[in-house]
Amino acid sequence: MPMSQLTTKDALLHATGELLERVGYASFSYRDLAEVVGIRTASIHYYFPTKEDLGVAWAAWYQETMLSGEIELSVEYPDVRQRLMALARSIATCAGSTEKSCPISLLQAEYAVLPPRLQKAVRSLIDQRLSILVRWLEIGRREGTFSFKGSAEIQAQLVWAVMEYGTQLARSHPARTLPALVKQLIDNMSS
Repeated sequence: MPMSQLTTKDALLHATGELLERVGYASFSYRDLAEVVGIRTASIHYYFPTKEDLGVAWAAWYQETMLSGEIELSVEYPDVRQRLMALARSIATCAGSTEKSCPISLLQAEYAVLPPRLQKAVRSLIDQRLSILVRWLEIGRREGTFSFKGSAEIQAQLVWAVMEYGTQLARSHPARTLPALVKQLIDNMSS
């Protein structure tokens, strides 16, 4: 949806995601956000009194977006291998260039300096993504699509690490695409 058709609050959350993808949490200000949305800086405080409030609201909004995306992928791609590849392509498309990365990856990089409520929200985002991956891997293992040693929880963390680091790697090495990394990982897990 074009930014002009969003409510001001949704436009702020959407623009926050774009800024997180480009520069991370610590490197943007309300002035930067106001510029992107086309409003006065003081107006942002009406919706989000502090940057921590903005970050926590963005994390909740993004978590909801991720959950609906998981449902869509599950319906569109009943085959778990294809679903994981579709997720990798989606993440790669969102990151899209050497100028952007997964916002969760950038928040993880800044984790030690994030405000406490935002740290908790980032942990919740990651826990949600990991639980989705665990479910998918357990389905794949049960169906005989995947074969891997150890628990689905540890394997999900490995898949997550490849996906998250893959977005960072693509920034400095564009020829090493995230879908290619995930395909290699899936091939290594395949029966």
